[in-house]
Amino acid sequence: MGISAASGKVIGVITTSGSAVANLLPAAVEADRSCHPLLFLTADRPLRLKECGANQAVNQQDFLTSVCRYFGESPKEGIHLISKERLTSLVEKSFEMASNLPGPVHINIAYEEPLHPCEIDQKKVLDGWGFEGFLKDKIISNNTEIVKKSPSLKLPKLDPFSFGIIIVGPWRGKVKQLDSFRRALKKWQKLTGWPILADPLSGVENDQEGVINHWDLFFSTGLFEKIQEVQVLRLGPLPPSRELNSWLKKPGKIQLLITEGDCRNLDPIGDSTQFSEGFSYWVNKLFESIPKKPEIDKNIISRKLTNKLINYDLLIDDWLDKRLFRNGLITEPALARLLPRLLPSTVPVMLASSSPIRDWLSYAGKWALFRRCFGFRGCSGIDGTLSMGMGLSIIMGRMILVTGDLALLHDTNGWLFSKDKSISLIVIMIDNGGGGIFNQLNIDRIQEGNFEEIFLMPQQVCHLTLAKAYGLKYRQVACLDDLEQAIEWSFSFSSNVLIRVCTNSVEDHKLRVSLRDDLKRTLSDNLSSFD
Repeated sequence: MGISAASGKVIGVITTSGSAVANLLPAAVEADRSCHPLLFLTADRPLRLKECGANQAVNQQDFLTSVCRYFGESPKEGIHLISKERLTSLVEKSFEMASNLPGPVHINIAYEEPLHPCEIDQKKVLDGWGFEGFLKDKIISNNTEIVKKSPSLKLPKLDPFSFGIIIVGPWRGKVKQLDSFRRALKKWQKLTGWPILADPLSGVENDQEGVINHWDLFFSTGLFEKIQEVQVLRLGPLPPSRELNSWLKKPGKIQLLITEGDCRNLDPIGDSTQFSEGFSYWVNKLFESIPKKPEIDKNIISRKLTNKLINYDLLIDDWLDKRLFRNGLITEPALARLLPRLLPSTVPVMLASSSPIRDWLSYAGKWALFRRCFGFRGCSGIDGTLSMGMGLSIIMGRMILVTGDLALLHDTNGWLFSKDKSISLIVIMIDNGGGGIFNQLNIDRIQEGNFEEIFLMPQQVCHLTLAKAYGLKYRQVACLDDLEQAIEWSFSFSSNVLIRVCTNSVEDHKLRVSLRDDLKRTLSDNLSSFD
């Protein structure tokens, strides 16, 4: 999936039968929601061995259907019975369905015994199937755009000369469409002056005008409560912010949701018009019909708002540096603030689910968008975190993975990919003793021990010893001052390395709460003049 996310190409995954197919489900779910093209090719037992207690014969054809774009199969009696025409159709249909609206496709292939044909029989098969339908060039030529734009398609409109806000969620389009999306965003923002609230995985560039870096923290100050009657342009799924969701549910918002070819309902608020033909297409069409700019500049309100938010951004920028860096202590917010400054802007980052990606959004500031970021924003799971990072590195080159200890532990076998010399992954592991994000739940802890056992799940594993067992280079960081040196050290190797950073999840939760409370007090005087 990492290779698919970075390249945008259909990537094949081949497995044997039985529980191997069941283990594909987490990847299939994420690929479905994040729109990554994957082709699952699973071996199966023939029909005569199904539903009769035969070994490794299960209903695997049903395991992935709820999240796959398409399910196809060989003749149930065995792949040896498939016709030339059916095989051609199966290949072309699978590739088309995985590519059009990118996502997972499952092809289940039954094999009759003997499973180990002799060399002569193998040669017969190989010689027999060498026909035009499977020439590489022909398969590639099928990768065409899905969505045919209808000339009569009704275009939902917003008034670019009136008050508005742009919310950019995680990128869900094809890799090759990202540049045109970015150009369209610059074009629209230049016309409207609207402020932009962007998710770290949005693909928005750091030189984009109008970006509000600390928008997530602004919600805790009550600033957005003063903004009621407003147009909201939502690009893709929403960033996972409770405060943002609550604000959007309040009356007075005219909401337009634009997706990149995904016609599924992506509006948990339930109060938007959804347009699925892509943002670039919408902007280009709208510009054809935009009237001349009115003599009275109505969007001056939007530009004023954007400028005020940018000024608050600068104030918060200063304030956070003083609060988070004053004693050199490593905390998760301080790590999210400092790390993007220390990394080369050309090096992409994968942010694991839970605290790493949330803190990056809240505390990284203007550095959050300095590089392309990846993650599991489809279903926000932790399965396969390390393996995803490895796959991204195959395509992107040197990569950084920021992950918690529990997410890494879920996928330690991902270290086995270290034998691949094309992979160069620097893993920065935040060891907070388990599922630290659950400290942020407002749960009355009548029995403290049960909370730790059920939610935090601290593990008696030394990750440095584990790294040594896999033959990895590793380093421990004790304070913020050591972080820069550790990063420089990690870049001196071309192989995979582990940097372990220990934090206290209970104290970090208290810090996050106090930061938001103190920030609200700090900005209260300024907010009184916000109109």
